[in-house]
Amino acid sequence: MRKIFFLVLLQQSAVNCFGQTKFNYDLDKPDITHQLPAVLNEISGLTDIDNDHIACVQDELGIVFIYNFRSGEMVSQHRFDSVGDFEGLTYTGKSLYILRSDGRLTEWNDFPTNKSSFIHSRLSLATSNNEGLCYDPGNNRLLIAAKSKPQNHDEKSERFIYGYDLTTKKIKDQPVYSINVEHLAASAKVSGIKQEGLTTKGATKPFNFRPASLAVHPVTDDLYVISAADQLLIVINRKGEILHMRTLSIERFAKAEGITFLRNGTMIITNEAAGKTPNLYVFEMKP
Repeated sequence: MRKIFFLVLLQQSAVNCFGQTKFNYDLDKPDITHQLPAVLNEISGLTDIDNDHIACVQDELGIVFIYNFRSGEMVSQHRFDSVGDFEGLTYTGKSLYILRSDGRLTEWNDFPTNKSSFIHSRLSLATSNNEGLCYDPGNNRLLIAAKSKPQNHDEKSERFIYGYDLTTKKIKDQPVYSINVEHLAASAKVSGIKQEGLTTKGATKPFNFRPASLAVHPVTDDLYVISAADQLLIVINRKGEILHMRTLSIERFAKAEGITFLRNGTMIITNEAAGKTPNLYVFEMKP
């Protein structure tokens, strides 16, 4: 298991000692913006299908929605279940995987042509609330990010990222990454990163990093993790070292619950309505 190291306390300029000198996206200037239809008010899982389409789920309906993010049009809907708390979604190029928050993983082979090839598996996870799901092609596995702290575990400040082997169809015995919330909070404070929109009756909520979505960058091979609860995006490398830490403006990112990348590095982020309108942003990778 790789612990996330906070050896480099990053300012918003994001200069670090690992050779990556800047963050390659301007989060204030999306290249494409779309308001999503109301049926996606609770949009949660997100994955790219091709250069024009994404697949997504909302956390109350067992339906996969296909959306053209170029034209801003809903293309099709594909039912795989009735109701449930569906949070994660990823596509391997052939099979689609859907994660329910309690750890049930649905494998949909030959998506979407095969309308009945559903394999449901209950994963043995140390956490009861799991939201992030992405494909890690370099290791032929899925990565699953736990939103909650582990149960019956001494490390209550840890947030686990699990690995699901696509060859054996089994969860690895130990999490592949572990993010320490206390260390992350200290790094954010020293780096001048402020918590936005985290006040209740005038009091600031304690820092509580709760991963809601994650994705492997197809160009840099780094891992991007979003915590909607903290309006925070972190980037880590394969050694478990943090490269970047970015706040997500509450005005633009009401509740960022989905992230995915196209093959050329184009980043797509979706937001739940959170009292407003669900939306989708496309960010081209900057040189």
